[in-house]
Amino acid sequence: MGKKPLTPEQIKTLRELVRKPLHELLLNLGVDLMLRSSDLLNLRVSDVINESGTLKTEVSVKQQKTGKSTLRIPLSENSLESIQKHLSGKDQNDFIFKGQMGHFTRKPISSQQYARIVKGWMRKLGVEDVSEYSTHSMRKTKASAIYDKTKDVDAVRRLLGQSSITATSAYLGVTDNSAIELAKLIII
Repeated sequence: MGKKPLTPEQIKTLRELVRKPLHELLLNLGVDLMLRSSDLLNLRVSDVINESGTLKTEVSVKQQKTGKSTLRIPLSENSLESIQKHLSGKDQNDFIFKGQMGHFTRKPISSQQYARIVKGWMRKLGVEDVSEYSTHSMRKTKASAIYDKTKDVDAVRRLLGQSSITATSAYLGVTDNSAIELAKLIII
């Protein structure tokens, strides 16, 4: 099953604990957009704010790994608030997640830095084995919550930009046993 997704309770707690602007944006956009870290970190201000300065309510990204565009993913109120608070007035070409040297190099933070941030969040949450979580946990969090509520693997597949239901089922940890448990719930 790979890395664990965060629970809604963990996300809620992190939203109360995280205060740094970059971390707040990473948390909210990471959960909402369900992107791989490489795609998330390469987002630019223009991906979330129109030239007129108005916030975009949906984001679509061409994924580096697959070359496919994601569906237009809606941004939550949490993401919109963090974008408004931290990105208003920023240059459209700037990376959203500019590193500390970003104002000189114009590069986003690295995947390794993002991974350190996620591990730090897990420690703040008191997670015993932080190795069970990674940046990929952020991608899986909303996808897993959607699957848990709907059991619609195909919808999750489309949202993640994956090409096969088999891959998405494996990604979500859908096993034969969990499928059998679902079948037991439905009585006709």
